[in-house]
Parts: sequence; structure tokens; C-alpha cells
Amino acid sequence: MRKVLTIARKEFSSCFHSWVGVLMATFFFLASGVFFVILVLSYAKISTNPQQYGLSNFSGINQTQYIFGSFFSNLSIMLLFLAPILTMRSFSEERRQETLELLFTYPLSDFEIVAGKQLGILCFFATLLLPLSGYLAVFRSTGGEFEWIPVLLGFLGFWLLGSAYLAAGVFISSLTKSPVVSALGTFSVLLVFWIFDWVKDIATGPWTHIFSELSPLAHYKNFTLGILDVQDMVFFCFFFFYFLFLTLRSIETRNWKS
Repeated sequence: MRKVLTIARKEFSSCFHSWVGVLMATFFFLASGVFFVILVLSYAKISTNPQQYGLSNFSGINQTQYIFGSFFSNLSIMLLFLAPILTMRSFSEERRQETLELLFTYPLSDFEIVAGKQLGILCFFATLLLPLSGYLAVFRSTGGEFEWIPVLLGFLGFWLLGSAYLAAGVFISSLTKSPVVSALGTFSVLLVFWIFDWVKDIATGPWTHIFSELSPLAHYKNFTLGILDVQDMVFFCFFFFYFLFLTLRSIETRNWKS
């Protein structure tokens, strides 16, 4: 476990010492802040004159769902761009600089290498989520009210969705020497899963259920609505560990004899 933590610490620090990590953190904070402010102002504007927007009883609209539910839904779109960039250097940069082979010479198992890199990226992703809790304090200080359980479930869902996307990104990064190719490949894979959420709405018969089960966003939607379903958690755990397994198999290909 100590070896895993050592690799994770190195991966975590590399995110902060690279312009990519700093740029992505800045972009995420600014964009998420803009989303949140727009939603709060939109709610305040509609609540002052609901009849103008065709609403006769605005009090029936859940404040938590309108602001925070929409907030977490918008954040899921950012992950399409955030995950590929955060993971593109994980293994591909090591391959490009030919330091991955050096890493293999250390007394480390393939699992410890993969788990350490994955854990380091997840820790960096967690640091991006911590400042979001500040929005709760700001919202409270301005007189806003929200339900704690749906908001916490929204954070949990976003964490699970991000972890799943990052696992896919690390796998794609293990397949190439080019960080750019890794980012584009990860974005393409995540875009396919994102499209599944559209397809399920236009598909008919059993295909509707199939695409719904394969869509990360369909499972994520319940969290944004404040609904905790074990099936959704199982899906994200399977998604994460499946790509973790694929990454491990990808790393082990160096031992294959042609």
C-alpha cells in the first residue's frame, strides 16, 4: 500500500506542477462558478415575477432541484473536456519520455503502478470538488435554502461520474505515446457514452432499455434528482473497475512475446 501511495503522491504533485493541471483547475472553478451564479440569478429573476414566465405558482418549484440539480447536470458536460485533459499525460507522457520502462525496473507490481496513478488523479479531482462546497456557504449566507441530502447526493454522483470517466481516460492513455492522441481518444469514447443518453430517448423496444443501462448520464441523473439507487452505484463501480482492469491488461502487454 505504501508503494501505491508513493506513486499516487507523485502523480498528484505532477498535476499541480504542470500548466495543464493548473489551467484545468482554473477553468473548472471559473466555469462552475459562472454556472452557479447564472442559476441563482435565474431563480431569483423568475421568483420575482413568475406570471411573466407562465408560472402561476412558483412556490411549487423546488429551489434545491432548480439550482443544484441543474448545477450538477451542467457540470457533467464539463467532464467531457476535463477528464481527457487530466488523464492524457498519465501513461502516454511516460511512454513518450521513455520513463515508463524505468518505472518497470523498480520493485513495483503492475497493479501498484496502475492503482497509484489512478489514485493520484482521483485525489486531484477531489481537490477540484472541495471548493464547490463553498457555494453552499455563499448560498446560505445570501438567504438561500436547500435540502442537504439531495445536494450531497449530487456531489456523490458527480464524484462517481468523474471517477468513471477518469478511469477510462487512464486506460486510453496507456495505449499511446502521444498525450494529444490520448486526449482525443478519451473524448471520443466519452462522447459515445454521452450520445447513448440521446439514443435511448429515440430508440424503441428493448433498445431503449439497453442504451439506458449503458448510459452513464442516465444513471447520473438520479443523483442530480436526489435519488439514491444501488443500481446506479453498481454501474459506476463496474465502469471504474472495468477500465482499471483494462489498463492493467494494457500495461502487461509488454510481457507478451510476439
